[in-house]
Amino acid sequence: MSVVNESTFVAVGFALFVVLIWRKAATAIGAMLDQRSAKIESELQEAQNLREEAAAELKKFQRLAREAADEAKTILSNAEATAERITKIAEEKAEASIARREKQAAMKIEAAEAAVIADLRAQSATLAVTAAKHVMAEKLDADASLALIEESVKQLDDIKA
Repeated sequence: MSVVNESTFVAVGFALFVVLIWRKAATAIGAMLDQRSAKIESELQEAQNLREEAAAELKKFQRLAREAADEAKTILSNAEATAERITKIAEEKAEASIARREKQAAMKIEAAEAAVIADLRAQSATLAVTAAKHVMAEKLDADASLALIEESVKQLDDIKA
């Protein structure tokens, strides 16, 4: 029986050794697992914080994008209104310029007509005087010519008086 006793003692000693090692190892493994768990929990919390920060930044950028789009719409509508106003002003100025030029052209035409009429009257008067000279020269003798001159002088004196 001594073999059984020795084997039994070795088996019991080994079991005891394993139990003692297991207790020490379990504590060390437990501490190690606790540290690992705490580290993972810390990393998860940090990831959650980063996610929240990213979501906040996303909302901020979305708000900024909406504001920029609204501002762009406002700028565009203001630009369109300004373009319409400038177009209207340009049309009004063009119409005023056309009216002014038409008036100037009409005045030039009237002045040219007046000049032509005055020129025609002057030519008519010259032609009438010339024709009267020729008629008088052909039809009047010296006595009739003198009588006509005296009558003209008398009419001039009456006009002066």
